[in-house]
This record gives sequence, structure tokens and C-alpha cells, in this order.
Amino acid sequence: MSSQQPSRLSRRAFLSALGTGATVIALQACAAPVAPGAAPAASGGAAQPAAAGATEINVIYWADTNESFKAVIDAFTKETGKTVKYEVAPADYLEWQQLMTTRFASGDKGTDAFHCDDFQAAIYGSAGWLTPLEPTVEKYNIDLKDWPETVLKDISSWDGKLYRLPWGSDTEIFLYRTDFFKEAGVKPPTTWNELLEVATALTKGEERYGIALCGKNNGVLGNDIQHWANQAGGAINALDKPGSREALVFYKELFSKHKVAPASVPQDDYTSANQGFLDGKYAMWWVWDGFYGGFRNNKDFWKDQVSAFLPPKGPDNAQTVTGSWGWAINAQSDKQDLASEWVAFTARPEVMKLQILRGRVPARISLWSDKEVQDKAPSAPFLKQLADAGALVKARPVTPSIQEIYDAAEQNIHAYLTDQVDVDKAITDAMAKITPILERDMTKK
Repeated sequence: MSSQQPSRLSRRAFLSALGTGATVIALQACAAPVAPGAAPAASGGAAQPAAAGATEINVIYWADTNESFKAVIDAFTKETGKTVKYEVAPADYLEWQQLMTTRFASGDKGTDAFHCDDFQAAIYGSAGWLTPLEPTVEKYNIDLKDWPETVLKDISSWDGKLYRLPWGSDTEIFLYRTDFFKEAGVKPPTTWNELLEVATALTKGEERYGIALCGKNNGVLGNDIQHWANQAGGAINALDKPGSREALVFYKELFSKHKVAPASVPQDDYTSANQGFLDGKYAMWWVWDGFYGGFRNNKDFWKDQVSAFLPPKGPDNAQTVTGSWGWAINAQSDKQDLASEWVAFTARPEVMKLQILRGRVPARISLWSDKEVQDKAPSAPFLKQLADAGALVKARPVTPSIQEIYDAAEQNIHAYLTDQVDVDKAITDAMAKITPILERDMTKK
């Protein structure tokens, strides 16, 4: 990585600027400092001409914690004879987002392919900074039926174009302490009513709570809003639906009325909830399945006392939120053919499977029943159950202005959680901001 670090910029600030359709010049000011020179106009994904005979590709991979990614690099070089210049992105998500935005806004050609998250596919794709992957899929005969449809359609594409090929799966499942459940004589709940009953039985005052909730106004609350609202027939971008209101009231009452979650919920995020789970403070947690692998790999903690179950059914459905990280190609790179070859290589089952070395589940559905994958990535059997059940996973409703939508929802719902406003005013004020954002995004298609 460059030794010249950009000034710290909030994820909200620069992603909101992207979503508003602001000019690239405004983007540069938002994400300053950037490299000298004029920023390119959005090209609609028109890629640069390929560099003939390119033999080195530059890739950026986010949060490699144990060097497992080097196994992928070595396999690519061994097979193709081409080298990979490997850059580890900043572990801090805000720094990572600013890094990529700054590079793309400045016309960067040095990055050929990068590890892309759910929000970036729509935001960067709509800005013309990513190469559509349909030619890669066709050339290398990639079977897209081996991915969950919602992951490809809803969070890897924009305006009918595929901008990212999912590589690792991230799905929210219920993690629970099996020892606490045995002690309390309860079983995993299957409905919201049962969830409240089980959480109550598991709660021991301030010593232990039945469930962890992440209500901090920094992005994590938006995820909590989405998975609870969705199960009641609502969504973070449709808070005015009756189901959304029902979910928000249920969510708040878990800590404010029933006391099965701590009063600190509006200040809690993934970091505090994760530590609380490790400390035995929580018995259940509806969260991204990658945390399961993290617990399994924590030798100081793991005593085979954690398992998982599929989310209980809400008033409308039993769906849970799914997402992914995947590979995307920089449309400004002059190594388009080599980048395409890299994306296709990483999509192969035997290559994608190498993610189990870091406890993560590969994105291909066919790998979820692989015995070695299930052993090394413990959430895989539960994702297989979701796939077999059908229609139980749903991606977050991502558009180019998704961060603005999250901001509006979080700001107003957080005010409700902290007793500043009632639920109806929170919903009304949030939708007053969200509705014009959605209208603007839909005109971009």
C-alpha cells in the first residue's frame, strides 16, 4: 500500500456523494486528496483496450487475516505463468472505501481487479468505474446458476449489467450458546413469539442476556433494521409499510420492555456484541455467518459450545439477509483480458474453496455440501439448509444511493430507540428523506 495515507473520511460522506449523482469533480473534493490530473467522465462501464501480452496483474484484497489468499495467488501463477501483485486493503472499512473511491475518481489504471462489497457494485458500477462481466461469464463458461440468484441480481448488478462475481458468502444466521440452552432447558425458537420466550428463559439480569442486538447508528443498525423489517414484510427503504413498524416496535421492546437485551443496544455494534458473546454475556445473536468461523478459530474461546440455527419466522416470512464479497474489474485498467482471466480463475470451485482456510464459506451453492468446506467453514451446513428450503435468503435493497437510505433510516430510527421521538414520527421523517432518494435512483436505470 502507498505510504501516503488519505485524510480520514466517513463512509457516509463519500458514498452519499456518489449516490447523489454528483460530478466526479465533486467526488474528488469529497475524497481528497487524490492523484493530480483530470478525473475521467463516467463511461457506462466501457473498458479500456487490453494491454497485449500482460503478464502481471495488480489486485487488492480486503482483510486477509491469515495469508490464506496467497494460496490462490500461487495457484494462479503456477497454472498461467503470470504473476500477481497483491495488495492488502486497510482492515478499517472506512479507510478501505476511501482508498478505492480516491483511486477510481483519479482515473487509476494501476488497479486491475479488486475485492468488491455489496454497496460498491451498484455505486461504482453506476459511476462507470467497473467492467461488465457478461463477456467473462460467456468466454469462460461460468455457470451462474451455482450462485444464489438474489446475490447476482440484487447486489452484484446494476441496470441489467453484472459488475461483480461473488466469491465469498455472507449470510445472517442465528448463533447460539449450546451450553446456555442446555442449562435453561430450551430449544432454538422457530417464531418471534418463541424467540421472546426462549430469550426470557436465557436472561439472567445483567449477568447474561438472551439476545445481542446492534443498534448503533454507524451502519450496523441498518442491517438490524433490514433483517427484522424484512421478516415482517417491510424493508429499510419501505419503513412506512405496516410490517416495518411492527418489526421496529418488537425490536425496541426486546431491550426496553422485556429486558432480554441490554439497555446499551443503541450504543452496541459488532465489536461490542462480538466481545460480549466471547465473554458469555449473550446467548443468541442474529449476525453474519463469518462470526461463526471466527469463534471456531479462536482457540482461547472455542470449546464446541456454539452452534447455529435458521432465523425464526417473523409475521410475514422466515427469510434472512445474505450478501457477499466478490471480484470486480476496474474499467480504467488497460489489462482487461488478464483481469477477466483472474476473475474466471477465482470463480472455479476448487479455487473458491480455498477460502475455507480462513473459515469463510465460498459463494457457490454446490460447495456448501462439500464435507471439507463444512468442516473448515462451520456455517456452510446452515447455508445449505437455507438453499434447500428455497427463497429464504434475500439481499439488502442496494441502489447507487444505498448509503443515503441507510443514513436516513438509521438517524431517525435511532432517535426512536433512544426515546427522542415516537415510532410513527421516526418512520415519517425517515421516509420523507428516503422516498426522493429512491425516485432519483430509479431514474438512473
